[in-house]
Amino acid sequence: MYRSQHPSNKVIAEVAWMYYVKNLNQGEIADALSLSRPTVISYLKLAKERNIVCIQVAPEHYRLNAMADALTEAYGLKSVHIVPDEGMQGEMLTRAVCEVAAHHLPNVLEKGDVLGVSWGQTVSFVSEYVPHWPIESLTVRQLLGSIANPLLSTSESCTTEIARRLEAYCINFNAPAVCSSAALASALKMEPIIREQLENLRKCNKSVFSLSPCTPDTHVVQFKIATVAEIDEYRSKGAVGIIAGRFIDEFGQAVLGDLDERIIGADHDLLREMEGLLVVSGTFKIAATRAALRGGFVDHLVTDSKMAELLVASE
Repeated sequence: MYRSQHPSNKVIAEVAWMYYVKNLNQGEIADALSLSRPTVISYLKLAKERNIVCIQVAPEHYRLNAMADALTEAYGLKSVHIVPDEGMQGEMLTRAVCEVAAHHLPNVLEKGDVLGVSWGQTVSFVSEYVPHWPIESLTVRQLLGSIANPLLSTSESCTTEIARRLEAYCINFNAPAVCSSAALASALKMEPIIREQLENLRKCNKSVFSLSPCTPDTHVVQFKIATVAEIDEYRSKGAVGIIAGRFIDEFGQAVLGDLDERIIGADHDLLREMEGLLVVSGTFKIAATRAALRGGFVDHLVTDSKMAELLVASE
C-alpha cells in the first residue's frame, strides 16, 4: 500500500513516456503495466508535479497570444484571432484567415441575433468555410443593395450562403447597391418596400465584414460601384479605407462625397453600431484596418500574423 502511494520516479516516467511519447491511451497503459486506470491518471499528475514532464507552449504561440492581448487592450476588442502565415501569402493566406473566421463566427452569434453581411472576396471565402451550425432564431441580412454580376462575390450570395449554413432566416436587399444619380437613389429610398428594408437594417446587432484600401484597384471599382476618378476624390479628402462602400479616414471617421448619396445600404453610423467581426488579410490593407479599429467599427478581429505585427507596432 505504501509503495503504491509513493511510486518511484522510474515507474512514473514509464507511464509518462507511454502516454506522451508513444501516444497510448490511459486504458492501454493500465493493461500494459497491470495498473488501474485511476492509478495511471494519478501517475500522470505526479509526473507534472515532480517535473518529470514539463509542458511548454511553443514560442510562436506565446508571440501570437501576446500580440492578440496587445490588440485587445489597445482597441478594446472582445476577441482577436491571429493566423500564422507559415510561408503562405496571397489567396492561400487569405483563405486560411477566412477559415478561422468562419469557425469563430458561430461563437460570436447568439439566439435571436440579426447578422448583417457585407460583400467582397474575403467575405465570400468566409461564407464557404462557415460550418453547419444551426443557431436558433438567427436572421441574416444583406447590408448593401444588389449587384447584377454573377461572377462577383456579391452581398446577396454571401448572405444566402451564410444563412444556409447556420440555418438562419435569410433576407436579401431588393434594391440596387448604387444608382446612377443621387436623385434616383433618393426616390428609390422613398419607395415603401426599399424604405422598409433600410429601416430594418437597424435591427442588425452583429456584422461580418472585410475592408479595402482606398486605391484605384479597390473592389469598389471592380464592382463598378465607384470610378477611379471618384476614388481619387475621396482620397483627396483623406480617405484611406472602405467598409461596405463607405469611406473612412485614418481615424475611422466618415469621409463623405457624391457617391454616398447614390449608395443604397448601411451608412457609417449604422455599421459602427453593430458588433462587428472584421476579417482581413494582407499588409497592403494596414492603413484601412487601423482606421477601422480606431473608428470603433470592430469588436472581433481575425487577421494574419504580419498584419498583427504592424498593428501592434503602430500603436
